[in-house]
Amino acid sequence: MVTVSIPGGSQPEILELVKKYNEVSNTKVNFLIFDTKENIANKDLQNWNYARCSDKSEMIRKAVEAVSMKKADILLKGIVSTHDLLKEVLNKKHHLKKRKTLSHVSIAKVPNFDRQFLITDAAMNISPNTEQLEDIIKNSVEVAHNIGIEKTKVALLSAAENFNEKMPSSVLGKELTDIFDNDNASIVFGPLSLDLAMSKSAVEHKRFEGPIMGDADVLVVPSIDVGNILYKSLIVFANSTMGGIIVGTTVPIVLTSRSDSVESKLFALNLALQQVN
Repeated sequence: MVTVSIPGGSQPEILELVKKYNEVSNTKVNFLIFDTKENIANKDLQNWNYARCSDKSEMIRKAVEAVSMKKADILLKGIVSTHDLLKEVLNKKHHLKKRKTLSHVSIAKVPNFDRQFLITDAAMNISPNTEQLEDIIKNSVEVAHNIGIEKTKVALLSAAENFNEKMPSSVLGKELTDIFDNDNASIVFGPLSLDLAMSKSAVEHKRFEGPIMGDADVLVVPSIDVGNILYKSLIVFANSTMGGIIVGTTVPIVLTSRSDSVESKLFALNLALQQVN
């Protein structure tokens, strides 16, 4: 049975998530709840295991120790600071860092669009360099493989598909395309505009030919500004369901926010569950 460790979990939002998961899923998941507040769940919720902590530091430390000691398989952020949680995750004593660069990968379900796709990095790395983007791509390909996308098509987004040495995102796109040229696990290509990455009609209209032609599985953004705007635009203007996890660690880390809908939290949790082998 998969176990999820949650610091700051004795909160109405987390209780709602656990109850919703139990309603819609046939696969049982065990939840370890660490908090300084009273246990808000009743005894009938059998997969809710509560541990009272003396302060915020103990709460976060014990939740992270649960995954580092292999007592839990997923770390889910409850009502705690992302900074405080990641600081503990990166403490070398836990041995949780798998790749040099940690990154955020989100999955998008857009109404009236023919498929789900991944976006990275919309929440963690501000302005990644070539080396960091190489890790970000590897992280996203691993996530894609775990959800069943074998030969992952990774689009390196820029304003246009034509190389422009004066445009940093274009230069990064070309460099990374060359780095992954002989990769057997993925097709990495850029620079590429968003429409050519995701729209077959745009490809046909522009008579574009390339290794990715409106069928990208992963959209790699050149900066957090681009990623954040794309992510929130899909929610605000397209009523999309989005869910994100931090990867590059030995266990997936689910990020939640008070403003997220329970559907988004559940979407992110399900993405994390698919990363557990």
